[in-house]
Amino acid sequence: MQYAKDLAKVERELKIEHWVYITFEIRHQDGHREILHKIDLPRDMVDRWQWLIEWRRAKLVCKYPRKKVTVYHCAYDKRTGLQTGFNFLLSKVASAKAQITKVERKIAEYTTYMTQNDLFFNTETDEPLLKANAKLEQKKRNYNEAYAILQAEVEKHKNNKDMYKLFVGFKKLGEFKSILEAKQFADKCGETGVFNLIGHLYKDSWYVFEHLKPKEDKENNDNAD
Repeated sequence: MQYAKDLAKVERELKIEHWVYITFEIRHQDGHREILHKIDLPRDMVDRWQWLIEWRRAKLVCKYPRKKVTVYHCAYDKRTGLQTGFNFLLSKVASAKAQITKVERKIAEYTTYMTQNDLFFNTETDEPLLKANAKLEQKKRNYNEAYAILQAEVEKHKNNKDMYKLFVGFKKLGEFKSILEAKQFADKCGETGVFNLIGHLYKDSWYVFEHLKPKEDKENNDNAD
């Protein structure tokens, strides 16, 4: 609970505004996604408006009975436009800052306890305290590095909202000017695993199995052997 409070405090300091961009889509046989409807609203309203989301999907299912209507949620920060959630940069920065607050609090608690209960306690020579301070300094360096990257990404995002970032797992494959260009690259790159394509208020994921690698890539590997 305390860590959750620390994280919420950090998000307020970073001025993160949690919003959710919801799309209702159908995917055609060629893999093309068609967006039927969009909803953009604050994250804390999603649960209260769940009835609207379910009603909208039901309406679209009735309209397209032979199609599979899928609902996608894209969590993002309204101020910067960057996506939020597990393993995204904005969330990592907030978590790193919250970790600093957590360690600082434990150091303060330890120092107060030892000062009151150990006559020989010395803040300059106490080994556990020295280790904790070293750990704290490392966390501060990690946070500063992540925050610098975040600032650069925010500026980059403002200037390049039309770019799409392609990942396989956590490996970034590149940035592209269109969805089609990114997916064509994904088809030819020879990589396998979970692909994620991320753009401004856009996210798509798909899995490529080993046996679905392009034939040219397989032939090249066979020739190399």
